[in-house]
Amino acid sequence: MLADEFTQQTLLIRTALNSPGPDQHDRVCRLNVELETLVTRIRELPGLSGFLLPPLFSDLQQAAREGPVIIVNASEYGCDALVVLVDRPNPVHIPLSITRTGVRQLSSELSTLTVRAKSMDVTRDLGVIMRELWDEVVSPIVNFLQTVLPSQSRIWWCPTAEFTLLPLHAAGPYRKGQQNLANMYISSYTPTLTALIRARRHAPTHSASSRKPFVGIGQAKAKGENELVSVGAELASIEQRIDGLATFTYIEGQASCIARVAEELGKNEWVHLACHGIPNRNQPFKSAFALHDGHFTIERISRCELENPEFAYLSACHTTVGDEDSLDEVMHLASAMQFAGFRSVIGTMWAVDDAQTNKITSVFYENMINERGRLDYTRAALALNRTLTMKKLADVPFDQRILYVHLGA
Repeated sequence: MLADEFTQQTLLIRTALNSPGPDQHDRVCRLNVELETLVTRIRELPGLSGFLLPPLFSDLQQAAREGPVIIVNASEYGCDALVVLVDRPNPVHIPLSITRTGVRQLSSELSTLTVRAKSMDVTRDLGVIMRELWDEVVSPIVNFLQTVLPSQSRIWWCPTAEFTLLPLHAAGPYRKGQQNLANMYISSYTPTLTALIRARRHAPTHSASSRKPFVGIGQAKAKGENELVSVGAELASIEQRIDGLATFTYIEGQASCIARVAEELGKNEWVHLACHGIPNRNQPFKSAFALHDGHFTIERISRCELENPEFAYLSACHTTVGDEDSLDEVMHLASAMQFAGFRSVIGTMWAVDDAQTNKITSVFYENMINERGRLDYTRAALALNRTLTMKKLADVPFDQRILYVHLGA
């Protein structure tokens, strides 16, 4: 089989590269020529014409079939946005006035405020940052979107560099009589265009009588961490909201150990994790959820065998915080769940206030029920937008309303 031949040929090349000698150069050249011939044969097979080739823009463009994808770039040469539309032959370029230094300054100020928010009200100062983010980044993009996209449509943000640290979805003038972005469009995020395409692939269909296999995982007393007093109430509230719509499994305390959680992820389509999130900004694969018997790391998540994952809600701190030095790598707990197969994920940009989570999740799951009375993972972005803009949650601190983000389909 060609697959076996390809594996064997790459092994021969690797062996030759690690075997110095007078004829090494000639051997490697000959093996590479043979590999090129083999790759040509593979590309002649149905569906493999692009084998080992970079994707065409026309292929990547499919990421925008349900709404534009906005790639926001920051570099030493300037900042700009590229808007990918399904019906345009090329991305639309939008220059931004902000500099990379300005983006770094905004992210630094935001980080300081989110820490201060644990002990004081930072609403006014956060509003200043959201207005600056609107004026210098989001408003020019929205001005273009309004020429091609109806209000309340979905959009996807694909930030790079320091933009990954900023809540683009929450930008707005925050002035009386003016609309913020959340009032105009439904925002989601994606780490890459291909990740979004993959999230929409092979979407399952269920009979009208099917009930979602749903697991709620709670760990209020992880070793070495502060107790989370609202975990039990949060999971109980979810169970009540989805009663009759899902087969709900509830594990907490000693039962929420690494082996059990990995098992439950494998057989449930929906998962709600309520626990501590532990980001590791120097070694992202060691970022983890704190469970009863230790850390459930990204590395361990990547080894889970998932049958049909649809939706994951990560009610934990810092689940979209990645590598400190390689911001473009977008490896964090939320993206790990997406790469593991979950088509739709709710994550958090900074520390979650345990006292507020139950208010938000309860309303969120109300909004996850579609017009046919069924749970629908494709409603997650809309449900989050509706939840966090509802007047009934106006008493939730501003920093806690804008830290939630949606990734995926």
